[in-house]
Amino acid sequence: MRDDKTKTKQCKVCGRELSLDNFRKIYNKAYVNTCIECQGRILSEKKQQKRLANGEVVEVAMIERKFKKISFDQVLHKNVSGISHIARDEKFVRILDCKHSWGSNYGRVIVKDDDGVYRLLKPSRSRTTGELSYTLCKNIYIKSKNEFGHKKEKVLARDLVIKLFIINYDMKNNTECWRMNGDVEDNYYKNLYPVTQLQYQEIKNRSEKNGFVTEDEIIEIVNQEEYKPEEWKARYYNRTYNGVGYMGGRVDYKSDAWSRWTNMMQRCYNKKVLKKKPEYRGCRVCEEWQNFQNFKIWYDDHCLRGRKVDLDKDLLGRYGKLYSPETCSFITHFLNTVFERRNITIKKDKNGMYSAKMSIVNKIHDIGTFATEAEAMDAFIEYKKNYIAKLAESYKGKIQDCVYDAMMSWDIAA
Repeated sequence: MRDDKTKTKQCKVCGRELSLDNFRKIYNKAYVNTCIECQGRILSEKKQQKRLANGEVVEVAMIERKFKKISFDQVLHKNVSGISHIARDEKFVRILDCKHSWGSNYGRVIVKDDDGVYRLLKPSRSRTTGELSYTLCKNIYIKSKNEFGHKKEKVLARDLVIKLFIINYDMKNNTECWRMNGDVEDNYYKNLYPVTQLQYQEIKNRSEKNGFVTEDEIIEIVNQEEYKPEEWKARYYNRTYNGVGYMGGRVDYKSDAWSRWTNMMQRCYNKKVLKKKPEYRGCRVCEEWQNFQNFKIWYDDHCLRGRKVDLDKDLLGRYGKLYSPETCSFITHFLNTVFERRNITIKKDKNGMYSAKMSIVNKIHDIGTFATEAEAMDAFIEYKKNYIAKLAESYKGKIQDCVYDAMMSWDIAA
């Protein structure tokens, strides 16, 4: 294994000089001449060509103008914060990666202090661009300490609004933001369009030439190949993975991020997997994460390096069916099993009494015996609620703040 990482070999396809662990062995002896990454790409292209030859239609991912559906659980209501809204449609949504912070669809931010008081955060303005930004307390994983901490991070108001409210199909390349009314201080979500540099320049040219640019024109521009990034290739955007997912760019087929993404896509859309695991029927992947590159950005920012963790959608998503950056978190397998619905057993004995038990990773918790089934269920709910609260306290600092908060407010009966 050591030689596999120190010795190198040149791939005949891409021409890169790579360590031997990037090549497969034939019959566990000689190494093939094509690296694993190129083999995966070639196989994907062959599958696509075969499907086209058989008359199958391969859908190409197109960019649309869509907004995110906001979960009621993530909204900070006016009667809680005590802060008036500037418009009837203003919503403050939890910024999951930041300490007790909520961002609105108008670009405002509310934070809750350690003493429990809510206050509007004052933005700073760039002297050069006029853009508004906020300094937030980001919750980050510190690998050297094996725990979570906080780090101050400056974020543009427009980027915050896009992240919370707008479906962004290409997070990697959409580094610019077009404002429909041209006002750099306007961060209302319906006026913001995440675009690439080339797309921004073309939209700007048309706006200056005609005096305005329509939404239909913007969508037309962002879907035209001539305004795509230099490394853009059409095959990256073919929905070749279970008819839904697409690569969005170059892929490291050996990476954990790719493995997690493919497993997630299979759970939701692979017929064979759904036949074996019917509990995943109805599950889906959000539009942003159907692009692997978008998922990888989230993965790189949230993966707990060196720890064995599961990609969970039930804790933040409240037993929902959606995989998304708003509903997913990395938690230990043990924590994942705690929130399974099937870990309760209520049985009636020969004396007509009902016993309640809870099982967590093969460990049985004997809750007690009760006169009625309803009493047994109530006792189970109370027991599990207290169990989760104690567990959350023991994990505090070793899990994200949003995971801790979700555990403390978990509704067992839901």
